[in-house]
Amino acid sequence: MKLPVKKKLTTKMSSEERRAAIIKAVRGVFAEKGFDGTKTRELAEAAGVSEALLFKHFPNKEALYSAMHVSCCIEQNSEVIERLKALEPSASTLVLLIHFIMSRIVGKEVADDDQALQNRLLLRSLTEDGEFARLFLKGRPAEGIRWIEACLKAAFVAGDAIEGPVHPILGGWFTHHLAVMLKTHLLPACPVVDYGMPREKLVEQAVWFALRGMGLKEDAIGLYYNPRALALFDG
Repeated sequence: MKLPVKKKLTTKMSSEERRAAIIKAVRGVFAEKGFDGTKTRELAEAAGVSEALLFKHFPNKEALYSAMHVSCCIEQNSEVIERLKALEPSASTLVLLIHFIMSRIVGKEVADDDQALQNRLLLRSLTEDGEFARLFLKGRPAEGIRWIEACLKAAFVAGDAIEGPVHPILGGWFTHHLAVMLKTHLLPACPVVDYGMPREKLVEQAVWFALRGMGLKEDAIGLYYNPRALALFDG
């Protein structure tokens, strides 16, 4: 697939604005061709700048790729994440976290352009050297996993969960992987798997599955899990 060539930018931008515009413009190229298959000329064309200007902002392709990764991490639902981080570790916070993960990854039927490109970057990375996915997961996803672990440990202490053979931090990663794989099977216009229910119900089922797998007691889930109320927190 031949990528469209953007017209060269003529609007006067500050150095920071130009840098941000370049980072956003090249995502599609990296998603389409991968890191190794992309030439700097193609990156410059996508950004509507000369290669000389591209190298003025980024000394090499690796630096641009790294900056793009950092940009993807920063844009991840910052406002809601800050509200989540303000909560104390507990079973109720754990329920909220798992619902947030599932609803944001699985619940949206149509991703915006930036989210769709990020999905393609992650999938492309996983089929190649995994570098983008590895760096991406070391950011906010890893931070979220640590927060899940803290909440689960608090739930054990409070008697809201039963300790089992699965390590708390693995429970967090397994939950994230479940959400990502569900999303992957739902990506095509005609989903690969027909789960027999609307997305919001699929999210609820996945939340229950994950929480029970981590050891949260059924009565605790029933007490704290109100999908409609939690949607207001995410809104």
